Amino acid sequence: MARYMDDEPGASGPARVVTPPPPPPPRRVVRAKKKSSGGSSRSSGGTNYRQQSYARKSSGGSNRSISRSTPRTTNSNAKVVKPVAPPKPPPPPSSSVYLKSDSTYQRQLAAYAKALSDFSAEQGLSKADYNTNYANTRRDIGLAKEDASTNLENDYASRGLLRSSLYNTDVGKLNQEYQNQYTDLDKQRTAFLDQLTQQLTGYKNEQATQSQNAMSEALRRRAEKYNL
Repeated sequence: MARYMDDEPGASGPARVVTPPPPPPPRRVVRAKKKSSGGSSRSSGGTNYRQQSYARKSSGGSNRSISRSTPRTTNSNAKVVKPVAPPKPPPPPSSSVYLKSDSTYQRQLAAYAKALSDFSAEQGLSKADYNTNYANTRRDIGLAKEDASTNLENDYASRGLLRSSLYNTDVGKLNQEYQNQYTDLDKQRTAFLDQLTQQLTGYKNEQATQSQNAMSEALRRRAEKYNL
């Protein structure tokens, strides 16, 4: 509305029109931003500009602070990958399985078996030779007995005492003498065969002790290898 200067009291001269200053521009109402949770409501129309600006700055700074401090969450449906434990070492082999795979022990057993086989073969040859000699000796004793019986009979026949008691007595003595030779020969053979058996048994016992020692050494190697 125009205002005239002559309206004032005490003014003189023609009236001068004074134009009033334009009104200030309308203030822009800034509404507070909604929070991410959707729980914030719009600001009321009666809040002044300074309060709204302060609220906006406070709200924006709070959101930035929350975004920096809030840890990132993962999807609840995502699978959690657990660390894979290293595989357990396989259990040590049993004693019987290890002994079969221990080359040193197996070589020792093979050596013992070969030595026993050689020893038995040598004894077999000795026994065969002895039996041959035994048979020849018995044959010789039998031939000698026949010759002695023939000579004794001719001697008593030449003297006419072939059916006498003296002849029968000498025949009995002759048969006993050669029977004693057979008995001695059989005893010697029995003793020889017994000796071979004892030697073989002793050799087997010695090898059994050596085999047991070799097994103990192999099991000791197994214990050291697998920390048993």
